[in-house]
Amino acid sequence: MMFDLDKEQLREALASAKQIEASLRERLREQDLVLGGIEALQGEEDPSLLQARVFDLLSRSVAFNLALVVEPEGEGFACTAATDPMAVGARWPGGGFFSRVAHGRAAVVADNRRVPEWGLCEGLSPLPGGGIYAPILGASGPGLLVLCSHRAGAYSARDGALVSRLSLLVSQTLASAQRRRLAEAARAADIARQAAVEASEAKSRFLANMSHEIRTPLNGVTAVADLLAMTDLAPRQQEMAQLIAQSGRMLERLLNDVLDFAKIEAGQLDVERTPFDLGPALQAMIDLFAAKADAKGLAFRAHIAPAATGLFEGDSLRVRQVLGNLLSNAVKFTEAGEVVLDVSAEDGPADSLITLRVTDTGCGFTPERGARLFDRFEQGDDSITRQFGGTGLGLAISRSLAEMMGGAISWRSTPGQGSTFEATFRARRVQDAALTITDAGAPPHPHDLRVLVVEDNPNNRRIVAMVLDLVQAQATYAENGQEALDAFAPGRFDIVLMDLQMPVLDGLSATRRIRELERAVIATPVPIIALSANAMTHHVAEALAAGATAHVAKPILPGRLIETMVGLIQDSPLPATAKASG
Repeated sequence: MMFDLDKEQLREALASAKQIEASLRERLREQDLVLGGIEALQGEEDPSLLQARVFDLLSRSVAFNLALVVEPEGEGFACTAATDPMAVGARWPGGGFFSRVAHGRAAVVADNRRVPEWGLCEGLSPLPGGGIYAPILGASGPGLLVLCSHRAGAYSARDGALVSRLSLLVSQTLASAQRRRLAEAARAADIARQAAVEASEAKSRFLANMSHEIRTPLNGVTAVADLLAMTDLAPRQQEMAQLIAQSGRMLERLLNDVLDFAKIEAGQLDVERTPFDLGPALQAMIDLFAAKADAKGLAFRAHIAPAATGLFEGDSLRVRQVLGNLLSNAVKFTEAGEVVLDVSAEDGPADSLITLRVTDTGCGFTPERGARLFDRFEQGDDSITRQFGGTGLGLAISRSLAEMMGGAISWRSTPGQGSTFEATFRARRVQDAALTITDAGAPPHPHDLRVLVVEDNPNNRRIVAMVLDLVQAQATYAENGQEALDAFAPGRFDIVLMDLQMPVLDGLSATRRIRELERAVIATPVPIIALSANAMTHHVAEALAAGATAHVAKPILPGRLIETMVGLIQDSPLPATAKASG
C-alpha cells in the first residue's frame, strides 16, 4: 500500500517537473526570441526593413494571417505598417476598445468582428477569426500591435502574454525608426539649407555681375548724353540729347528696382538713420513730378503741413523713393484731372508718424486688382503693362521700405474715378539746434586739380575725361590697379578716381596699398572716390572699408561727380595752389 502511495507521488512529482521544464523551456524560447529580435534589429538603418524584421520575428513565435501596427492620428487611429501593404492607411475611430488597449493591457479575442471599432473602420474589413491586441508606444503616442487569424479562437492567454512582451520590441523599433527618420529629415533639411544658401549666393553674384555689366555701357549712354546737352546745340539737337539722357535714367531706375527687390528678399537692404530736413528732401521729388504732370496737362498740388517740417532722423533716400513710386504711378495712370500730395505728421512720445497721401483722378481699379498690386511684377493686368510699362516692382518695394521704417501702405480706389495711396513711416524728430542743414549753394569749380583716373574701360576713361575737362583738371590715366600704384606718390595727386573691377590688380587692393604707402611715410591721405558699376550696398561698404573716401556709382552724373570731388577737396588739406585755384 505504501509502495503504491510512493509510486503515485513520484508520478505527480514527475508530471510537475515536466510542467516546470516546459514552462522554463517556453520562457527560454521567449527570451531567445526577444534577444534574437534585438540582435536582428541592431545595425539596420532602413525603417521599412526594421519593421519587416519585427513582423518576421512575430511570425516565428505566433502564427497569424495579418499583422498591423496602429498608431494615433488626430482623434482616432491609423495603420502605419502591416504585413499586407493594402492595409496601410486604414483608419479607426478613437475611444472604446482600441483606446483601452492602447492605454492599458493586451487583450485576446475569439472573433475580431466582435470588436466595435471594426464596424466603423475605413479601408479594411476584419478577418473572421481570433485576434491579439497589444499596446505599443508609437512615434505619435500610444498605439496597438494587432495580430489577426482566419481561425476563430486561435489564440490563448499565453499567446497574448508573449505578444505583449514582443510588443516592446515593436515600440523600440518604431522609436528607432522615428529617430532615423528625424535624422534623415535633419540631413535633408541641412542639404536643402546649404543648397538655398548657395543658390542665394549665386543669385547675388549674378545680380552683382549683371549690375556691373549693364551699368558700364549705360554709363556711356547717360553720361555722354548729359555732357552733350551741356554743349551749344540747336534746339532740336538739345531735345534729342535730353531724350537719350531721360531714357538712360529710366533704364537705370528699372535696374535699381530689380536690385532693390532682390536685396529686400535676401534681407540685405538696410535703412539709414541720419538727420534730414523733410521739406527740402521731398521738394526735389515734388518738382520733378509737378513738371511731368504739367507735361500731361494735369493739375498738381502739394501741401506739406507745418507739423511735417523740420529735422527728422531717418533715411531720406528711402522716403523719397517711396514718394517717387507713389507720385510716378499717380501721374502715369491719370489722363485728366489732378494729382494731389498731402504730407502730415503726428508727434508721439518717442517718434513721429509721417504720412504721405497721394490722390489722383485716374483710371482707378477694383478691390480684386488692388489686392494684387503689391505683389512683385504685378501691375493689375497685361494691358496695363503694355500701355504703361514698368517692372511692377515699385509698390512691392515701397511697401517693404515703409514697413522697414515702421510704417505701412494702404489704398482705396474707385474704378473710373481715381485712387488714393497712403504711405506712413516713423522718424524721430531732431530737436538739437546744432544739427542745422544749410544750402551753401553750388561750390566753385576747382581748376588745375591733379587727378589720377584708374579705369580699364576705354569708353569710361573718355567719359571721365569729358567730365574733368569741365573743371579743367589735369588727369593722369591708369588702366589697372598696378599701373595706378606705379603712378602714385604721396603729394603727386589731389584726388583719385578708382574703378573697382579691373584686371591685374583690382581697385580694392590698389586702394588698400595706397593707404599703406601713405601710412608708411606719414602722408596726408588723398581723397579716393570709388567710381564703379559695382553699386550694390555691400560693394559700397567694401570700398569704404578698403580705404575709399566716397563711392559714386555708374552711370555717372557729371554734376554729382563734380560736387563729390568739390566736397572732398574742401574737407581735405590740399596744397595751397589747388585750393586757391578753386
